[in-house]
Amino acid sequence: MTSITLRHLNDDSSWLIIFDNFTILLDPWFFGSQTDYCTCFSSQEHASPSSIQDIQRDLAMNIDAIVISHEFTDHCHEQTLRSLSPTIPIFATTNAAKRIRRWNHFEHVYTIPILDGQLVNLTLHNLTNQRTQSNMPKTISVGYIPERKLFSLPSLHGATCLSFLVNDQQWHSILYIPHGCEQSSIREWLSQQSNVKICVLLQGFDRVFNPIWLGGLLNYGCRQAAELAVAIGAKYWINTHDENKIARGFVSKFLKRNNHTIENAKIELEKYQNQTERTKLHSIANGNSFVIDLTE
Repeated sequence: MTSITLRHLNDDSSWLIIFDNFTILLDPWFFGSQTDYCTCFSSQEHASPSSIQDIQRDLAMNIDAIVISHEFTDHCHEQTLRSLSPTIPIFATTNAAKRIRRWNHFEHVYTIPILDGQLVNLTLHNLTNQRTQSNMPKTISVGYIPERKLFSLPSLHGATCLSFLVNDQQWHSILYIPHGCEQSSIREWLSQQSNVKICVLLQGFDRVFNPIWLGGLLNYGCRQAAELAVAIGAKYWINTHDENKIARGFVSKFLKRNNHTIENAKIELEKYQNQTERTKLHSIANGNSFVIDLTE
């Protein structure tokens, strides 16, 4: 069976993805707090401990690559990343890559390209051009789909697309969208692909927002994710970035969260489901794993 294993490493948005014995660490934040600008402005910490505190001790496996989706410190967490081996190749979106390079910790930091329809040319191998050094398989691709609409924040709202090639002919993609992305931006890219199936939409249930002068809508939430999951024919919708973290500082006084359970998500999903290809809803608890059969 050709499969992808997803392991949730905390209650928030850190994941381990395994495909063909190749392990990818996605947005690791295992310990400590995350701060935006300064602690008096915005600081958060996990409400419950991550299932992983130390990669070598708690996972007992090698990490082959790290992927960072955003430059914000709950995704690009310096303390956690500095605890990892500097020899691990790290792939990050543009602003995140700039931040990571300033640390002078990792030996190989690569900028994730913007997906513009040419998925076949965006394998990790071709991106690095150093297969003998980083041992990147040609069967894995990573790219970023920014939201394209007026007044959007493309570094916040967009999709990191991790794709896996099966039998040299069919790409199976995980769309990791922790904050949300306008449906039209995803469908525009997907319409240009002839051999891509969305096996997983990783997007949260909760709607999170600030006043407009503090960024406005941060996480799009349940309704938009449900509609997107059906529109793109996702096999699974799995929630992420839904931890109700301990928040402090100025921003915490204004931040609002509309919490949604998996039952709420099911109700929203049923509004858009069709009878032929139905998206399956799943939630993976902190420390648990889920295996997706790509041959079905």
